[in-house]
Amino acid sequence: MRRRIFWLWVIGLIGAVGVMDFVAPRASWAIPAWERKYGIECSGCHYPAIPRLNTTGQRFRWAGYRLPNDFGKEPDVNNVGHFLAARARGQFVYTNPETGNRASEFQWRDTTLFYAGAVTKNLSAFNEIEREAADDIGLVAQVEGVWGIPSHFTTVRFGQFHTIYGVGIGGFDRPTGISRPALFNDKLTSSEIPFRIRSDQRGVEVAHVYRNSRLLAQITNGVDTTGSGTEGENDQDKDFLVAYEQILDDQASGLTLYGYRGIWHDPALSPEDFQFYRYGASANKIFSFGFEAMGGYIHSNDNRPASLGRTVLGESFFVELEQYLRGIDLTALARYDWIDPDRDVSGDTRTKETVGFVHSFQEHLRIALEGSRSSDEITDLTDYQAVVEAMIVF
Repeated sequence: MRRRIFWLWVIGLIGAVGVMDFVAPRASWAIPAWERKYGIECSGCHYPAIPRLNTTGQRFRWAGYRLPNDFGKEPDVNNVGHFLAARARGQFVYTNPETGNRASEFQWRDTTLFYAGAVTKNLSAFNEIEREAADDIGLVAQVEGVWGIPSHFTTVRFGQFHTIYGVGIGGFDRPTGISRPALFNDKLTSSEIPFRIRSDQRGVEVAHVYRNSRLLAQITNGVDTTGSGTEGENDQDKDFLVAYEQILDDQASGLTLYGYRGIWHDPALSPEDFQFYRYGASANKIFSFGFEAMGGYIHSNDNRPASLGRTVLGESFFVELEQYLRGIDLTALARYDWIDPDRDVSGDTRTKETVGFVHSFQEHLRIALEGSRSSDEITDLTDYQAVVEAMIVF
């Protein structure tokens, strides 16, 4: 019965797209700091909706927030408005778990301050301070050097940064909707290791860009016993990430190959180190009529100390479909997430079905609606959630 209600609700939302196509005005949207600096509209760097990037936006980010004409030039750093921006996100969340404890509440997701851009002809900086609803303070602070010409150049990035999720392509960019694919957001195995691909970390990255491709390598501290990569190092070992990114067209269809090797240490569990690996790929294809297909796969391998038992192998993937309606700046999306946290154990998979809509109806204001159904075979429970989010940038 709950499943039937959920899909009736989905069908109703999809029907609303047709109505909005007639009644909603078209809106402009832009990231304020760089919109002010370059005087271009949001569609110059974003597709289909903020914060997703098109090829121009990806190249701009790869080059340390420079357009091709900026290479080798000293930027004007006197106008603070060309570097400073802010974002605020509030939500209304309705949850209906199978346990029956329904809840609905207004939430404040986060408030974020950005100060970023090219500061010399070879150096850039990106600073992000985020205060989340739980009073947690998130920080991204990085310095990046760029050497070369627009068609091929080398970058070195150092600091506390987004490793690859949120700054990648082919699925590794920020989501069109509200939630991230579970493959990037969740813990992917049943072992003790709390690693998540989305976790920010401290370290250094070296990358080389040649036309529409980028090869990168990172050395980072890794994550601590809580899964955080920004709370300090608790051992002397370092983690390694390698990735290859390929842009396929002007709307940022692309491919990412990803590999991660980590060392995790928790003296409360074992004096020995845990070694773990994550590797896989993600890709997307955007068609001329606004339809997009996206998907990704990650294989997980957690080598636990012999005293704690066997190696845990996990599998996970997601598939997402999107349709952009250009006339009203609205995107409809549907995503399926699947995680098997231990390939050698049956009946332990987690799945999630998500549908959503994103619409920019006033300058600098975005409204998103998302509904999801999550199932866990271990608990044999199904949870439902609906979220409405308003995001404003200025």
